[in-house]
Amino acid sequence: MDNYHAKKTIVFIGAGGQAMSVYDSLDKDKFELLGFIDEEIRGSFLERPIYGSEIEDIPEASRHFYFVCIGDNKARKKWYERIINHNLWTLNIIDKTASVSDLAKIGNGNFVGKFAIINAGVIVGSNNIINSKALIEHGSQIGDHINLSTNSTLNGDVFVGDEAYVGSCSVCNGQLTIGHHSVVGSGSVVVRDVEPYSTVVGIPARVLRKDVP
Repeated sequence: MDNYHAKKTIVFIGAGGQAMSVYDSLDKDKFELLGFIDEEIRGSFLERPIYGSEIEDIPEASRHFYFVCIGDNKARKKWYERIINHNLWTLNIIDKTASVSDLAKIGNGNFVGKFAIINAGVIVGSNNIINSKALIEHGSQIGDHINLSTNSTLNGDVFVGDEAYVGSCSVCNGQLTIGHHSVVGSGSVVVRDVEPYSTVVGIPARVLRKDVP
């Protein structure tokens, strides 16, 4: 599809706190919020209708952009894949206060919040949350369906695997790997690689538990 020929209306998937943050960062000169899809809530949100629980509930569904406003990585992945499988449009929503280097590469469907920083040489996949004041330093690589929470820091050349969660105010030292489906607890300082499906907490971060894939 050619984005330039689409009517610039957008539907948010998820009617909650994350949607409020995304709406606050939406370029309202270019996009009008049509309404919401939500699997649990009915009625309205942000003075817009909640049309139902499925893409098929949206009037003239193929005419609009879609953006997933769900914090949970697994649920956000499910809905992002539905958007792609329906051959619908999505986009990056980047707050005007965020700083994104011209030398960074960013996929699609990402939210970059207020005062977040993405520096030179960073590669960001798709369908990620890079929340307010998060910092991704040079040469780092971020997979898909990841949540970098508020004020989290990835120092240079950090690799973060798909569906990882990096908690608020945590710090990951440079040249480390944060495995896919792993969790870094809020306020932790990561000084060594984190294995996939692991939860680490503390200063320095230590393994709290290891989940079975």
